[in-house]
Amino acid sequence: MSLINFIEKIQKKPRYVRIQILWLSVFVSMFIIVSFWVVSLKDSSPQIVEDKTPQKLKDSMPSLKETLKASISGFFKKDDLEDKENEFNSKKRREEVKPSKLPSSF
Repeated sequence: MSLINFIEKIQKKPRYVRIQILWLSVFVSMFIIVSFWVVSLKDSSPQIVEDKTPQKLKDSMPSLKETLKASISGFFKKDDLEDKENEFNSKKRREEVKPSKLPSSF
C-alpha cells in the first residue's frame, strides 16, 4: 500500500476516527522523541552519575540561600558596562557637533 493510498483511506474515515489517529500518532511521536532524549542524556553524562556520590553532589552545589543572595545582589550592583556607557554619553554631550557637508549631487 502506498502512502498516498493510506492517506486517502484515512481522509475517508469519519472525523472522530481521524482525531483518534491524530492523537495516537502524536503520543507515539512524543514517546519516540522522549526516549531518544533520555538515551542521549544517559550517554552524555555517565561519569557524573558514577563518580559522584550524593554527599559529594551536595557539597559541590551551592545552597538555595547563596544562589538567591547572588541573584538579588546582581540587580542592585552597578555594572562596569553601565559606567563606561555613561562616561561615553557625557563626553559625547560635551563635544560640539559640527555639521558636515553633504556630497554634491550630479
